[in-house]
Amino acid sequence: MDRKQKGFTLIEILVVVTIIGVLAGLVVVLIPRGQFEAQKTDCMNNVKQVVGLLEVGSATSYPKFRGPNLLLYLVKKGDLVGEDSLKLLFCPGDTHESYQQAGGADAYKDIDTKRQGEYDHLTSYAGRDQLNGSCAAKKGSAEAKVLICDDSEDHHDKKGFVVGLTGGAVKWRHKVDDYGLNHDAAVAIGEGSAVEELNCLRVD
Repeated sequence: MDRKQKGFTLIEILVVVTIIGVLAGLVVVLIPRGQFEAQKTDCMNNVKQVVGLLEVGSATSYPKFRGPNLLLYLVKKGDLVGEDSLKLLFCPGDTHESYQQAGGADAYKDIDTKRQGEYDHLTSYAGRDQLNGSCAAKKGSAEAKVLICDDSEDHHDKKGFVVGLTGGAVKWRHKVDDYGLNHDAAVAIGEGSAVEELNCLRVD
């Protein structure tokens, strides 16, 4: 019997090891990407529902609140009730803020939307400053403006934001492709932001 038929050659072993390495590399790259895309889609769905509720009501104006209170007005109004609805106030994948971390349903009792800066932990979104005359958005305007925005890019792999626009549209904004910033730039939300469309948003 020919001895060469016994076992694997060194070249065959190297080929197998190389293939395993390539497959492992694909798993490492594709699984986080798949998770990122899923979280982004879930966040866009949440934002679409919240913006849709803000679109209902007065035909000409949005509620006169700013920052998180613009969204929490929906809780006070009774449009967001119960765990499933209240979870819409958070972007999936955000490790800093969540419905559970906020304290659950009890945290949303007795909200006073006239009080400013006390409820920012009850949503992971920034809201437009509707109390500021120069920022206040009107319904039916030809120019769509950002009404709400997830206030941290950390849970989107530091690539950008999900924004909810007047009129009900929801978009993904990539900080390089859409905002013209570099990959390492931090995107600020609020007055003084390098991104014009985010200047009128408040996180508190």
